[in-house]
Amino acid sequence: MANNNGQTLFLHTDKNRSEMIDKNRNYYFLIGYCLILILIGVFSEPLSFLWSGMLRILTSPSNLLTDYIELGTFGSAFVNSGLLTLISVLLAKKENIPINGPVIAALFTVSGCSFFGKNMYNSIPIIVGGLFYANIVKKPFSQFIVVSLFGSALSPIISYLTFGISLPLMFSIPLGCSVGIFIGLILPPLASHILTFHKGFSLYNVGFTSGLIAMLFTGILRMFGWKIEGKNLVSTDYHTKLLFFLLFLFFIMFLLGFIVNHFSLKGLKDISKTSGKLITDFISISGVGATMMNMALMGLLLVGYTQISHSTLNGPIVGAILSAVGFSAFGNHLLNSLPLLVSVFLTAQVSSVFEVNQTTVVLAGIFGTGLAPIAGYYGITFGLIAGFLHMSLVTNVSYLHGGLNLYNNGFSTGFVAAVMVPLLDNILQIRKVKQHARKRQS
Repeated sequence: MANNNGQTLFLHTDKNRSEMIDKNRNYYFLIGYCLILILIGVFSEPLSFLWSGMLRILTSPSNLLTDYIELGTFGSAFVNSGLLTLISVLLAKKENIPINGPVIAALFTVSGCSFFGKNMYNSIPIIVGGLFYANIVKKPFSQFIVVSLFGSALSPIISYLTFGISLPLMFSIPLGCSVGIFIGLILPPLASHILTFHKGFSLYNVGFTSGLIAMLFTGILRMFGWKIEGKNLVSTDYHTKLLFFLLFLFFIMFLLGFIVNHFSLKGLKDISKTSGKLITDFISISGVGATMMNMALMGLLLVGYTQISHSTLNGPIVGAILSAVGFSAFGNHLLNSLPLLVSVFLTAQVSSVFEVNQTTVVLAGIFGTGLAPIAGYYGITFGLIAGFLHMSLVTNVSYLHGGLNLYNNGFSTGFVAAVMVPLLDNILQIRKVKQHARKRQS
């Protein structure tokens, strides 16, 4: 008996040690990614340029679309993304959170959107609000950190209140930070409730929640005479550099995933069989290695989409690709995402309003993959319809929040899913009834 107990204890200790090694390895991968971004930024330009670019980024209202590469500099945009993502990674590590699909999606969304709206000033108050909420409900912050990271979609509200309404900084900074903390407080309960609105068929659940909050906030400000409009500030001079960065990143990501997966493609097939409906954690299904390879393949697909569209890579497009790659650990894969890309591309081709290479259209295609669960669950045909509806809606809902919600496409996908899913469920139910009736007759 003593021997068996000792052996059991040894096995448990060995298993715990292995899990700890895997957990630390995953964090080292993420920290390495952050350091790559920072080093690219630091070695791209003189420090004086970098510093002045960072100042412009930190003091901008930052509403959509504000390309930090154009507003600041190429290097400052990368440093901003690397630093903010590194802070988020270290915060997750401090809370002892295991790396899973939702965490990766949140971290890569922070990284991506830090190229066109998020920075260290306007994002941290929302995270602080999430921490306060955890204290109020007496639960660990680890349960809410993912929502708080996603919730920095509303960071332009903080920047707008601080730098966009011409108040003295001694008043505008406390105002912006206080509103940011309040947003962080209300996001967790709202996000968990609104998930039922689209039944998990929009991957960007917090994006839809953020859109509702931004819509109410914008409506109140407009009622008192403030004019809130979106921007269209995008860079055009760094296409080649950004293309090399993305290709290098996804090559390294696939290679590391292949190595971690014991030099095997095992697990990718299991990922491709899922619908992607929330909550689908690819790490729990196929492991870290296969998930990294899936992320890399999705990244290459999206880069290919931008090249077929003949679009010029800029901060928002790179940010969108990184965000969608993050969700490739949490719902997106090639089979359920491709129908959405094809649909948006064809819709733009036949439209008399849109051009396929427009930044807003390319963003609609990339972020439109947030509706991938519809294609994965109901089939390719309905995925194509979802892409068409998303393209028709996404450019109109932006007025509702005035660009103060960075996840404009997430706002749109929530509405599309909420409209389509009940109808599709009804169609499936009717089909089942008819099939049952035929079986009874036969």
